[in-house]
Amino acid sequence: MIMNNKIRFLLWATVLTTISSVYASVCAAQALHRGVVTRSFTEPIEKSIVASTENGVVERATVREGDQVQAGDSLAELNHGVLLQTKRQAIARAKSTAKRDAAKSRFQLVMAQKQTLEGLIAEGHVNNYELQQKTTEYNNAVAEYRDAEDELVMNRIEVDRIEAQIQERIIKSPINGVVVKIHKQPGEHVSNNEPQYATVVRIDKLKSKFYLRADVLNRIRVGNAVNVYVGDDRQKMKAVVAYVSPVIDPDSGTGRIEVEINNENQKIQSGTVCVWGDSPKSASSAKRTRPSSKTITK
Repeated sequence: MIMNNKIRFLLWATVLTTISSVYASVCAAQALHRGVVTRSFTEPIEKSIVASTENGVVERATVREGDQVQAGDSLAELNHGVLLQTKRQAIARAKSTAKRDAAKSRFQLVMAQKQTLEGLIAEGHVNNYELQQKTTEYNNAVAEYRDAEDELVMNRIEVDRIEAQIQERIIKSPINGVVVKIHKQPGEHVSNNEPQYATVVRIDKLKSKFYLRADVLNRIRVGNAVNVYVGDDRQKMKAVVAYVSPVIDPDSGTGRIEVEINNENQKIQSGTVCVWGDSPKSASSAKRTRPSSKTITK
């Protein structure tokens, strides 16, 4: 009996310990996500995982990782040899005016015959039936000429349609930036399940997110200049407020704010530590890590 009580006691102790550990972990996670966050990281101002709208095999890569690209620049081309041959045929049809020229010649001939008959009918040399026949022939010639003109227009449109299909098979960058990752190599297949080809980031500006108290957010407006400390040496930099959340978390009393940092020289890497400048802790850290000019003189 005493042994059974000891076993029960040990089991209950184990259960309580496990529950306490789980509760502590949950509380810690909530504290991380719901508390004031003044230490963050820089991120690219824009990031695009460029995907293809078409299925196919990568035929040619036009950029490498690390290359600078502009919006609209080609990143790669999918196989489109058949489309090129089809386009050549369509161009030949669009340039061929033989059918239109033949229809025009017939139209002019029938029109001249009709005008001659109209002049002779008053003198009684031609009856109305002959004129009606020639008028019908004239109307048919006009319709054939118009049809030949319309066919030429449609042939030109067909060339544009095929060119658009070819352009769809050229993967282009939607933003200015740097190619940081190539997901497919020449010869590999791009499909609807895996359409990603490259990741492009824009880093001439960087952004950083913080979670601050409501009383701090209420004093800040979009467009305000604020101080942030960037990097392990806490370099003081000016940032511009790009977003202030209109929603405050009722549990923590904090809201999100985003700032943008000028990085035209691209000296700051994305992922660098960034500390909110108005935080007393970050300011003191900056003072400790940045020696004064007197210290440097010594």
